[in-house]
Amino acid sequence: MRLIEHHSFGKRKDQDLNEDGFFFSEEYAALIDGCSTYELIPNTTKSAGLIAKDLILKSLATLSPYSTYQEAFEAFNEALLNWYDEESQGRDFFQRNPHLRPGAYAAIVSNARRELWILGDCQALMNNTHYSAPKKVDALMEELRAFIIEALRHEGVSEKTIFENPALVDTFLRPIMAKQSLFQNSNEKTSFSYPTLDGFFTDYPSILVIELPSEPVEIVLASDGYPKLFPTLEESEQYLQEILHSDPLCYKDFRSTKGLIEGNASFDDRTYLRFIV
Repeated sequence: MRLIEHHSFGKRKDQDLNEDGFFFSEEYAALIDGCSTYELIPNTTKSAGLIAKDLILKSLATLSPYSTYQEAFEAFNEALLNWYDEESQGRDFFQRNPHLRPGAYAAIVSNARRELWILGDCQALMNNTHYSAPKKVDALMEELRAFIIEALRHEGVSEKTIFENPALVDTFLRPIMAKQSLFQNSNEKTSFSYPTLDGFFTDYPSILVIELPSEPVEIVLASDGYPKLFPTLEESEQYLQEILHSDPLCYKDFRSTKGLIEGNASFDDRTYLRFIV
């Protein structure tokens, strides 16, 4: 495999807080997007997303080149479960508290298997075809957030005021978003159930598996910090900056579960990986 270009940049000034990460070797190219949570795990200083990202990246370094996608995700699960037992509160605690679990989504290319694996809202671009596996619950939260902002606008609150006072939206949205983890890897499947790589992941059919052509092909992997994926980093970055300028609240031109916060570089961490396999 040959790496063409890459970029990983956290939304906050402190880049050590970037919950995105990538891995690149002769065997695997991977984009890992750690899930943000509102609370820190007791007795920890790292965010749950950072913990998950680091554990999965470390696991990738020891993965057999010929692992199937099931074997790979089982290894990632095991890395998280071991962390629960050895470094934290134990897996029973996290079984009962899904909102605190370190979790992540991933887009991974296996060179030996000639396959692309996607879990969740990470993105891939290959032969002008875009791939992702977005969650229905995210679409719901995006619409609900847009509804709250538009309702505030109808009440006469300016976009500038909303931008400078995120609590105006969070007050309404956060109690509902707090219920989201009830559907995370839930045993009872509903229309809002969703998979997350958090140690308790079992929904292997939810992994999008795309067969790669036998001849060399150019692929882009990216996190959902890019509103739209283009064949080059420059184009993807340019479109992102246009969105941040035209719609910093991320509710009109591009709807997201979160918007730009004053002082941050973007609405989310972002990572871009372009290579030939």
